[in-house]
Amino acid sequence: MRSRRVTGSATLGLPLLVGLLTGQGASAEAGGLQELLDQGSASLQVLAFDSERGLRENSLLNPGNRIARLPEGQTEVEGRLDLKLSTDTFVLSLKPRARFEWRRFGDSGARTRLDAWVNQGGVTAYPVQELAVSVGREVLTWGPSNFRSPSNPIYFENGRNNPLRELLGVDVAQVTWSPTPALSLSLMHTFGDGRGDWQWERDEGFRALSLLKVDYTADVYVASLNASKRWTDERPRFGAFGQATVSEALLVYVEAGLRQGTSALYPETLPTPVGGGFLPRHAGDHRLFYSALVGGGYTLGSGHTVYLEYLGNNEGYRWADGARYFDIAASASALLDPPSEASPLAGQTLGAALDNGLALQGRHYLFLQVQNNPTDSGPTWQLRYSLNLVDGSGQGSAYVEWNAWSRLALFAVGVLHHGSHRSEFHSLLSRSILVGAKGYVL
Repeated sequence: MRSRRVTGSATLGLPLLVGLLTGQGASAEAGGLQELLDQGSASLQVLAFDSERGLRENSLLNPGNRIARLPEGQTEVEGRLDLKLSTDTFVLSLKPRARFEWRRFGDSGARTRLDAWVNQGGVTAYPVQELAVSVGREVLTWGPSNFRSPSNPIYFENGRNNPLRELLGVDVAQVTWSPTPALSLSLMHTFGDGRGDWQWERDEGFRALSLLKVDYTADVYVASLNASKRWTDERPRFGAFGQATVSEALLVYVEAGLRQGTSALYPETLPTPVGGGFLPRHAGDHRLFYSALVGGGYTLGSGHTVYLEYLGNNEGYRWADGARYFDIAASASALLDPPSEASPLAGQTLGAALDNGLALQGRHYLFLQVQNNPTDSGPTWQLRYSLNLVDGSGQGSAYVEWNAWSRLALFAVGVLHHGSHRSEFHSLLSRSILVGAKGYVL
């Protein structure tokens, strides 16, 4: 990420932010305070939406919804406050969030939950024009891909499948040096998982990560390389992406990630009542695992853009592994009802199947996305389709957003899944729909 300085327009609600972050009290001179206010910005967005899910009734992985415990419906109200203060030498930002959820579980009733957290926020200083030093909570995304981001060791799921959802930030310290306008080098270290704890190396889930990233930007080309290492026994990981603007209408790109060994769980035949289990088959070996994507986007004369991408992922299950995966799941599901001595083991096995450490279960995917020109008058819309080329299952989604008034927008997201009950995209859900509205208070 290149060093840059951002300025914003003055808005109401900033005196408190300025007072807290600069230490100026009520006795500050009016001229100095007004100068800071002129360099700050604030916005408040409120979203309210309801979603309904069609759970797969004969799911082998989640029989009777007893394993995943997915809500059949969910109503949410979320507030997003964005604050920023920019000067010539530093930028302060804060993005607190609050969310109320009402989850409905059919016959088992409903549950409510209230969360408040800081999704992003921190300070960026510019000691010299070519150098930026920052610490705080950030969403570290990059790359041109729409389906997944294989070059990113933090966000393989890049959050583009649902424009309404925000990725959870991570706590990171970062130094970026830009010796020329075209070249930048970034050194990052993540020391927290964004869930509220400022933590270093911990065994329960979070693992600190250090990353070096180099970016080069030319007139029509962009290239990036990164190397990362988690503070565990995991070996280094490498990522890269490149894109080229072939013409005004055509963009092509590639993106890839590579590492040695994987802690993902693979199905194995075992002498147990379930008949098998899930083990980290390649945790200690020297085999190379890659995820590589090639794609492009073409803008039509109407302004609509079509993206087509292919992703190969040799960490995913081979066809025989996929068949064994669902065989074990079917055996475990049959042992849950009626309850028996083997039922706890069956539940644990299904839990491991759902949480096997694989970002994608298969090896070959095709992705298509069509979206309209955002500058067009009327609704903004986006269509997406993902196809597992091995098991034939797929997921299609449609997103539409319409500005009803100057400060109010209505939106809807619909998702359909297809495939057999022994397939990746149709093993848990059949469909889902989300409708709601968002308003801009500030």
